[in-house]
Amino acid sequence: MYNYVLKNGIVVDGTRKKPYHGSVCIDDGRIVAITNNTNAKGEIVVDVGGKIISPGFIDIHTHSDAFPLNTTPAESMLYQGVTTEIAGNCGITLFPSKKSLQKEIREYFARTIEINLEDQTIQVDSMSDYVELSKVNKLPINIGTLIGHGTLRACIMGFEDKDPTDEELQQMKELLERELKDGAFGMSLGLIYPPSSYGKINEFIELAKVIKENNGILTVHMRNESDLIFDAVDEMIEVAKKSGVHLQISHLKLIGKKQWHKSQLLLEKIETARSKGCNITCDQYPYQATSTSLSALVPNWAQDGGNQKMIERLKTMDSKLLKDITEEMEKRGGPTCVGVSSTHGHFPALDGKNIEEISQIYLMSSEKTVAQLLIDCAGEVSAIYYSLNLDDVLNIMKDMNIAIGSDGYNFTYNLNYNPHPRSFGTFPRFLQMVRENNLMPIEDAIYKITGLPANILGLSDRGVLEVGNIADITVFDKDLIEDKSTFINPAVKPVGVEHVFVAGIPALLNGEQTEHRTGKVIFK
Repeated sequence: MYNYVLKNGIVVDGTRKKPYHGSVCIDDGRIVAITNNTNAKGEIVVDVGGKIISPGFIDIHTHSDAFPLNTTPAESMLYQGVTTEIAGNCGITLFPSKKSLQKEIREYFARTIEINLEDQTIQVDSMSDYVELSKVNKLPINIGTLIGHGTLRACIMGFEDKDPTDEELQQMKELLERELKDGAFGMSLGLIYPPSSYGKINEFIELAKVIKENNGILTVHMRNESDLIFDAVDEMIEVAKKSGVHLQISHLKLIGKKQWHKSQLLLEKIETARSKGCNITCDQYPYQATSTSLSALVPNWAQDGGNQKMIERLKTMDSKLLKDITEEMEKRGGPTCVGVSSTHGHFPALDGKNIEEISQIYLMSSEKTVAQLLIDCAGEVSAIYYSLNLDDVLNIMKDMNIAIGSDGYNFTYNLNYNPHPRSFGTFPRFLQMVRENNLMPIEDAIYKITGLPANILGLSDRGVLEVGNIADITVFDKDLIEDKSTFINPAVKPVGVEHVFVAGIPALLNGEQTEHRTGKVIFK
């Protein structure tokens, strides 16, 4: 007799194989049989009533680094059907760190990711520290992590805009290798976020060689996703070509009207590099708006030296600085397309307003408003940029080398501010968009959120429903699954996800979270 049997379902196994009727049997945390026998015996039998039985969804791009170390309930990924997430993206992580720079690194993480550690006294300077500390809290789902290049660079060089010496580069390589050998999945670049953005191509190539030697991946938030996006892709193709690393381009998109309807040209450029031997995959979130800090409008040169230096420069209201802010804001659609989602308690009355509206309150120009708001909030302003085109989003979505990644965080539903809804609805929204736009067969859609990210990450025992694999499983109604979160009210549960098993134990049953916490930190 099996521990659990999921019977009477439609099995979509994560390999792009055609769906078929079947039951999935679980014992000791693993899949032990997939059968068409509807009478299979189990200690607990769940009749899924013809719903889809899928591998647990894998979110390949998140910023949930702090969730295993905090006590706040982590709910939003599980309710979407996610069983594994990969944090540490966009060049920003909590570690590696060291005592002399710990305060600055944590402020850098919190300011950019907008999530902080609840306990500032804990020491988390390395991957090994992270693994040990995460054992204190029982996790609802699995999490793995990358090493942020910005944090790595800061740990060795500080936050200054300069090139590494040969000695500093060697120290970065050695520290990166240590973290990779301790289980990190690779390294992430965040080339719009100082200090990662201060790096140059030769530095990236040398670090990528270390990643290649350790069978990791190099992910990248590219240097530009708007007017210079094709140049930014060329930069990363060169890194992939010269290092041989597996390159993962993060949240592929085209920002701003001038770049709209160029998605096919972008996809063809990447495909051409693949045909010449580069190993390149990507991820995407299924929304028309992006989200990051308001400081993304501030040029790199004005952020040299960290947050306090940036604020000091903003206070001068320098004409060149204001001009650069204006130009970046226009690339993203202008002041009406830049919405403030949170001032993190500084000025709650401004949350939900756009820069045009706030400028009328401040009685300042839009660019001065951006500067003053960052000054008033100590650089802690979360923003949403309404700057993408739906046709491009759908065209990118159809590419079978592009996985789905939320670029979000594993939140509780009890929030006092409004982050991007992608943290609450990415995977239901993707499946909903596939259904409503007839983009691809269900087996292809499931592959993009299970088998494909597992292949990219080198996860050999997850992402596919196969005998012997870990029983991370999601059951959902393909006709009803839907994202219910909005930009005004994001912390809303999706519908259509019925059961989620993590390591063979039900974490979500009949749409409600159970008491079981069988997730863990996973390793490369």
